[in-house]
Amino acid sequence: MLNADGSINQDFFKPRRVILVADRAKWGDLEREGLYKGLEVHGVGKWREINRDYLKGQWDDQQVRIRAARLLGSQSLVRYMGWKGSKAKVDAEYAKNKAIGEATGCWKAGQLVEDDHGSVRKYFEAQEAGPQ
Repeated sequence: MLNADGSINQDFFKPRRVILVADRAKWGDLEREGLYKGLEVHGVGKWREINRDYLKGQWDDQQVRIRAARLLGSQSLVRYMGWKGSKAKVDAEYAKNKAIGEATGCWKAGQLVEDDHGSVRKYFEAQEAGPQ
């Protein structure tokens, strides 16, 4: 790190090899439309089929699931497993989840997210019970 005269050896700080990082594939309008179509045809939970048929197989199952969660506006997709819907239905679910999230204070980064108090669960339980 130091030269014989006590100065800093600048070569010490240069990388020994150059590593090129490939550009990551971007998720754009074509992929979003493919995901809408995949949700309509295959439904929630069929990530591999959606990827194969509508996204050219370029994403892994987890990436497709995360994008679907963002489209639906719900971090948890458990209540949607097997659900199929057109673009209009997906957008309607997003709006519904956003309204629930804003009402319960559980709308975080564009998704309905359960909190430590179970606010979302309590909201759904109250809806199932109906008016008293």
